[in-house]
Amino acid sequence: MMTPNQPHRRTEDPLNLRSLPLAEPPRDGWADVEAALLGQARRGRLLRVGGGLLAVAASAVLAFGLLIGNPGSNTAPATSESASALAQTTTEPVPAPLREPPIESLIAMSQQLENRIRAYRSGIGDLPSNVLVYQVELQDLIVQVDEELSATPDSPELWSQRVSLLLDVTRLYENSLRRDYYRMASL
Repeated sequence: MMTPNQPHRRTEDPLNLRSLPLAEPPRDGWADVEAALLGQARRGRLLRVGGGLLAVAASAVLAFGLLIGNPGSNTAPATSESASALAQTTTEPVPAPLREPPIESLIAMSQQLENRIRAYRSGIGDLPSNVLVYQVELQDLIVQVDEELSATPDSPELWSQRVSLLLDVTRLYENSLRRDYYRMASL
């Protein structure tokens, strides 16, 4: 016999789905998406910090090069009396000043570095955008030094400054190549 509640149950579950066993819902991928986004943000932050440190290092090298390029510019010229008095008071031998390399070798080094930069550009193309800013900045400084060299082509200080700036540009390319190598090696 049917009870008055029985027809009501059939209408609530006409396909008898309540009798099926319970199934676990599939695992969602939001944790993986969140981890990937956090990893990208971390890499971006590291690249920005690395780029900033590279800019600080380039500025320090440039400032150091400018200081070395003009040593003793703020000292008073020595007279023969003060030089003889200094020689009498010091008993230690005074080291000879460092000699700058001849202009010919600086010009040859500058040409070699330019050829190396051309080879890097033809081999790997342009630098990543976060490093390209520093390369453009260094190229602008090289142009300024070139303008000064056009006025005084026999200045060893300017040639030395040009060589150090070209060295900085080659380091940017070499660091980029090194990062690409490590990235490929990690695959």
